[in-house]
Formats: sequence, C-alpha cells, structure tokens
Amino acid sequence: GKSDKQEGLLPHKLNAMYDESAEATKSPTTTIRLLACASGVGLIISAIMTSVLSILRNQISVLDIVVIIISAWVGIFALFLESNLALVNAVRSTITHGVPICGHITWRGVLYTLAGIFNCAILEPLHIVVGLFSIGVGIYMIRVGKVAGEHLMILHASITDEKALLKAFMRHDENGDGYLQQEEFESLMLSLGVELDRDELDAIFYQIDVDNDKNIVYDEFRSWWRKTTSETRVSLS
Repeated sequence: GKSDKQEGLLPHKLNAMYDESAEATKSPTTTIRLLACASGVGLIISAIMTSVLSILRNQISVLDIVVIIISAWVGIFALFLESNLALVNAVRSTITHGVPICGHITWRGVLYTLAGIFNCAILEPLHIVVGLFSIGVGIYMIRVGKVAGEHLMILHASITDEKALLKAFMRHDENGDGYLQQEEFESLMLSLGVELDRDELDAIFYQIDVDNDKNIVYDEFRSWWRKTTSETRVSLS
C-alpha cells in the first residue's frame, strides 16, 4: 500500500515540543488576545474622554467626531472578538459567520492599527498613549497573521486529497471525541515539523474553527481545505 507520505500526510510524530506545550495550549487566552482586549478598553476610554472633553469645552471638531466613532466601534468590536467570556461567544460567532474576514487576525490587526493612527492625530497624552499601544498591537497581529498564513499553506500542501484530510483528522483526534482541540491540532502541526508559539497557534486554529467554540469539527476542517484548494487553483490560473 501507499506510505503515509504518498497518501499526502507526513508521518505522525509527538515529540518533546508537544509534551512541553500541550498543557499551555489548553488555556484559551493568549497574549495577543489579552493585548487586543486591552487595546479595545483603551479605545473605548478614549472615545468617552473625547466626548466628555468636547462637552466641557462646548466645541467639537470633525476629527473629534471621527475619533469618537472609530474608537468606540473598534473598541467594542475588539472586546467581542478577542475576549473569551462565555457571554460574548454567540455574538462573536455571528460576527465571524456574517463577516468571515473578521476571523482573520491580519485584518483585525489592520483595523486596530488604523484606530491607533486616528487617536494619535489628537495630540493629547491619553490619545497618543492609546494610539501608540493600539498601533503596536495591530502591527504585532499583522505579523502573527502573516506567519499563520504561511503555516496554513504548509498544512494544506501536506494533504493532497480528502481521503488524506480525513485520515489526518482522525489520526490527531487522539481522544476520539470527533473534535480537534488546540493541543490535538498542535500535534498535527508538529507532525509536519511546524512549531508554533501560542499566538500563532491561536491565529491558525481560529481561522479553521469558524464558530469559535474552541473545537474543530471535520466539516470545518474540510471546508477550510476546500476553500484553500479553490483559492490556490484560482491564483494559479
């Protein structure tokens, strides 16, 4: 019969890297999400303070209005998309289903960066601090998103057909519950020789886990593979 590699999947290997990091990946809150939530809180405070100061001064500029709207909207958006509180899960799933691009960390990073730039345009200490922090978080998210995209392409390239896709899923569903949890998904990536830090793992995992329930079911895994296959064919045509 065909070898694992010929069927499209590199041999399964659990090594010391997995043993050391598996426990850590069980915690759903990663550094990048905490930073993004902090950025969201800062942007909301910025919007409130801008509104209050405008009222006290009895004047408001076009820039103030733009900053208030963008900061409030992006801040609330960040809290819903980056927080792991159970009460926001349903809203987050609705957002990522309705606007799939919101599930991509790169585009969220671009949004936080732009919100930060608008805040820096108001030359006051609070806005500059919030703006620079949001820009820093956004740029970091863009970098993580770029790395995540490269690793997803490695995963896609290692699986040549849906037979191999199902085999990959079943092999790494180690407890047989029909889901890939983050530590199981990480073992899949490690079997391809790809070591991820927690932020990169989180970014990759949630691009496939479209309903954000912290579990990848086979239908989500297959949908991601088919979509990526289709996009790859279009880019090559």
